[in-house]
Amino acid sequence: MTTLILAALILYFVQTLLPVTFRYRGNPASFNARDEMPATTVLVGRAERALVNVGEAMILFLPLALLTLNAEGAVLGATIFMIARVAHVILYLTGVPYLRTIVWAISLVGLVMMAQHIG
Repeated sequence: MTTLILAALILYFVQTLLPVTFRYRGNPASFNARDEMPATTVLVGRAERALVNVGEAMILFLPLALLTLNAEGAVLGATIFMIARVAHVILYLTGVPYLRTIVWAISLVGLVMMAQHIG
């Protein structure tokens, strides 16, 4: 489970970098105080919304992972959650509508599977 917690934190960290990376794309202005921001593109907007979404998911995942740290059965749920979350951000950034929602629901199933092993 520890590996999955670290993977979740890495995923979150990478997603925090995506909006600014897509917004500036090699523009040297990214190294200043960013008082004047470049225009928001569709991709930047998607990256920002995906970041909010993964933040909401981590609020649920991390406590569940800690509560089920020693529960062998919870690892499958955590694995499903992580695979679905990686797929979710890819689908979000590429603008795939219905499949993205299905993958989000699969990540939720992973959280429920983890929650069943609390105790």
